[in-house]
Amino acid sequence: MPPKPVELTKDKQVELTSKFKANPKAEVWKQSWIVTPLMTMTFGKCAYSEMRLGEEGKYAQIEHFYPKSRYPNEVVEWGNLIPSCNVCNSKKSTLDTKRTPIVNPLIDNPKDFFYIKNGRLNAKDIHCVKAVNTLIYCDLNNTDQFRKKRLAIEAYLKKRLKEIVDTFPFDKDRWRNELLILMKESGRTAAYSATKSTFILSNSDYLQFKQQLIEANLWDKRYYEAEEELKYCSLPI
Repeated sequence: MPPKPVELTKDKQVELTSKFKANPKAEVWKQSWIVTPLMTMTFGKCAYSEMRLGEEGKYAQIEHFYPKSRYPNEVVEWGNLIPSCNVCNSKKSTLDTKRTPIVNPLIDNPKDFFYIKNGRLNAKDIHCVKAVNTLIYCDLNNTDQFRKKRLAIEAYLKKRLKEIVDTFPFDKDRWRNELLILMKESGRTAAYSATKSTFILSNSDYLQFKQQLIEANLWDKRYYEAEEELKYCSLPI
């Protein structure tokens, strides 16, 4: 989480909170010095779904992890404001997350709760209420909004990796560079980076190609660093 903005002093927080309490329709959190660091923190993505905000008709929203309607005193509390797409925000709505816990993307590591398989986000432990609640109340497997997109990404990556492996012997420099670009485009700044990185690391063509590069002494520092980034983002079983 980024440092608390210097503008959000104790007095400013009291001022904005009082303004909101007087008029619950006042969007007092929509200050550039609040929104900008939050959007930078998530690389312009929804903190829940990893959808790129502002694309696919999903405009950016700053949501309150603990709903402002229930906890007005936390309306501009730093640590309670999270970039979200309207799908997740609308579905989560006024859920009382102090009584019905969900994964908090600001403090929880998603690797502890989820894995991705076949375009679907799954709870690592089906008895983990926090993980299951998150999938339900943020609608993270919404077919039209998220799962179709993840499946399309996986299909694209499968095709590209197959092309790289099949064509590599005929143009080694081109295709090893293609792989590096594909890996770098799937890191933490990318939309749906968890889906992309998880698929690449588990793909048989990727593993085969990696072994070919290692045996040819072509798996250098750039590939190692790119793979470490994928491991950071991935949600394996």
